[in-house]
Amino acid sequence: MANIDPNLMGVFRQRIKNPHCFRRVCGHLRSCNYRQLRCPAGAYGLVDRLSDCCGVPITKAQRDNAAQWLMNCGVDPLNRAHRRRMWGIVRGGLR
Repeated sequence: MANIDPNLMGVFRQRIKNPHCFRRVCGHLRSCNYRQLRCPAGAYGLVDRLSDCCGVPITKAQRDNAAQWLMNCGVDPLNRAHRRRMWGIVRGGLR
């Protein structure tokens, strides 16, 4: 099972402090659902969109790891409880 890359998450945390970037990240998350994130096309697509909107270049290995993590964690961005859990990870660290 893939884990969250702590260095990449640190950069992501810094970038989403920008309100413009934050709104775009929220928009990308709301645009996908559980089923999409359970398949490679959806998970890789979200990783790519988040990387682009935050201006964070990622390596192929980081991209693969992030997509694997998304597919395995079973998060549904349209579920409020899942969104709270994900923002807890972003704000509070890796749990």
